[in-house]
Amino acid sequence: MTDNDSKNIKYSITKYLSMREHSCHELLKKLLAKGYERALCEHRISQFSQADIQSDLRYAEMIVRSRVSKGKGEQLIRNELSQHAIEPELIELAITEQNVDWDALALEVSQKKFGNKPAKDWHEQQKRNRFLLYRGFSHEQIRALKSVR
Repeated sequence: MTDNDSKNIKYSITKYLSMREHSCHELLKKLLAKGYERALCEHRISQFSQADIQSDLRYAEMIVRSRVSKGKGEQLIRNELSQHAIEPELIELAITEQNVDWDALALEVSQKKFGNKPAKDWHEQQKRNRFLLYRGFSHEQIRALKSVR
């Protein structure tokens, strides 16, 4: 561990965070890939977190906004945030702060992909259901669409 490594880590974290929000997990992964020592990286990241320069909550909020705008469902968003080691409480907070009507979003995504026409047969309905499941919508949200279509 050299003083130069510490400065390089600080520079790298600053550079990453100047481009967009990053989770602690993501920053650590990037720094370790550069060959820096884990303990030093964790220490530097915690300094940025304590100074509120890096925030897992802001990262989670950014991901939620981004994925909702792309028509992704709640389950997909939760899974993605979990993979970035975001705490469940922060995931819940980020999702509830956005006040997303998931049923309306599922309807919008379905209409954008398939139009307003009802499915012509069972196979077509299953294709639509699989598409919405793949996008991260729950079975309940998909069932709710059947009453609207």
